[in-house]
Amino acid sequence: MLSRLARFVDPPRLRTLEGDGGERRATWLELFLDLVFVVAIAQLSSGVGDEAGARQLAILAGLFVPIWWAWVGFTFYADRFDTDDGPHRLLVFLGMFAVAGLASTIPEAYEGNTAGFAVAYAMTRLVVIVLNARAWLHLPAARPLLNVYIPAFTASAVLFALSVLVDPPLRYVLWTVALAIDLGTPLLSAERIRAVPIHTSHIPERVGLLTIIVFGETVLAVVIGVDTVTWTWDSGLVAALGFATAAAIWWLYFDFLDTGVVQRSILAGQVYLFAHLPLLIGLTDLGVGVKLAIKASGDSGMPAGAAWAMAGGVALVLAAMAVITLVTDPAGLDSDVAVRLGGAIVAIGIAAFATGLWPVAFTALVAALIVCLLVVELVGHEAHMGSDLELVGDEVDREGPSIPMDSHAHPSTDQVADH
Repeated sequence: MLSRLARFVDPPRLRTLEGDGGERRATWLELFLDLVFVVAIAQLSSGVGDEAGARQLAILAGLFVPIWWAWVGFTFYADRFDTDDGPHRLLVFLGMFAVAGLASTIPEAYEGNTAGFAVAYAMTRLVVIVLNARAWLHLPAARPLLNVYIPAFTASAVLFALSVLVDPPLRYVLWTVALAIDLGTPLLSAERIRAVPIHTSHIPERVGLLTIIVFGETVLAVVIGVDTVTWTWDSGLVAALGFATAAAIWWLYFDFLDTGVVQRSILAGQVYLFAHLPLLIGLTDLGVGVKLAIKASGDSGMPAGAAWAMAGGVALVLAAMAVITLVTDPAGLDSDVAVRLGGAIVAIGIAAFATGLWPVAFTALVAALIVCLLVVELVGHEAHMGSDLELVGDEVDREGPSIPMDSHAHPSTDQVADH
């Protein structure tokens, strides 16, 4: 009997150091895991309600951080150590159930009842800690990194669990300390990370898949918006313009954001990962703004909350893309960075000064901004990439071979950036 069960147990292995550092794709289990995060992000979006204000948008951003970090924990563990054996699957299923519980507490969290959220997050992180402990047991080469990760992540989970014993705002102080430990530990572990690398093909794909999920929430917001109002020309135009905005951002992100940044250095890869946090929050805000704009389409002016959600969300996305581009491009502060930062500043200006506009006009203004940025990218991209390639060629001539600038090229694993 034990011999039969043994074939379902394949202990964790450090895949990038055992000849498995080439092209890699997401597994079906990872895609299944993503589904519960779809639910959690949908709950964040719907929890804002019809009267979005600074408080609701701040809660959305605050709750998004631990949800995103929970996804990061599962994703980076799987990237390094996943063998898809029975114990791994069972632990991931348990983690999925914990994330589902986390999602179920979000409506109460918007009302100020956050104890359930704290417990659910602690349980979610406990599963990740157990997964990492299993890797520690089987992989001596990974222990220098896990000797830091496991105690730090445990301390964070304990702080979240203990936070239920105190009332806000002290509870949120404990959350802030716990998340600082969670997010700060990888940032302070660069040398240890170098010995336990990741897959340069797998992580950008996983981050892209999560981004697609959040794009889906924007599309869902359009559907929900038009489903809850009487169809008119106004609501139809706002829905179409909101969808066009999301589609143009998708085009900018997936065609013009170079995932090759994860090849440059550990710091650049960490910037790539952490910049996605405001980027994803911005996309979620955009969905909320579009939904509220559709509902207010017949009003004479754009509600302030909807305006800041929509245009402010666009600003977050563009600013995050600018930061990623800044650490990707060998030329540093170039035209792509300037265009994206300029677009973010214009979006903030729209949010601040255009709330008196008719919702159709406001949404058209935001859509026009993104479409213009897309046109600039489409027109100037080939010439810009040509100049980049010439720069890289000059560096190769002077210094010898360098890391390929092609976003689909994958260097050796000791060049990988990581969480």
